[in-house]
Amino acid sequence: MGDYSNKQLIRMTLPSHDFGAGAEIYSFYLPPREDGKQSQGQVANVGIMAITEAFANDSGGGTVQVGTATDNDAYAKLNIPDATADEACIDINTDTDVVIADDIAAGTLVEVNCTQSTDTGTAAGIGMPFIDLYIW
Repeated sequence: MGDYSNKQLIRMTLPSHDFGAGAEIYSFYLPPREDGKQSQGQVANVGIMAITEAFANDSGGGTVQVGTATDNDAYAKLNIPDATADEACIDINTDTDVVIADDIAAGTLVEVNCTQSTDTGTAAGIGMPFIDLYIW
């Protein structure tokens, strides 16, 4: 591995997050290449799987943003639809403009910002965010 013609698809799976209870920021570096150098990457997909509580966010919020410390959604932003059902999975097939800029430079600290849902009633929604990345 080491060039774009030999890219590999990986999935970064984050812990289950309660979007109704608050926001959280997770961070990671792309894994090293086989030759020990830092990988470059591209965002292929962002989503939430293993939803164990339906989403209630009719007033907005409820996003998974992939970016950096200075630009929260530099690479991607998934908007979580209100009333996303328990046991559903949402991703690029649900929100087709998720990917904003897919190229991630080697050595970049990637931050994933899970923002809180807001609702006129009680905000809710629990699920496991994931990011699919091509690396080389």
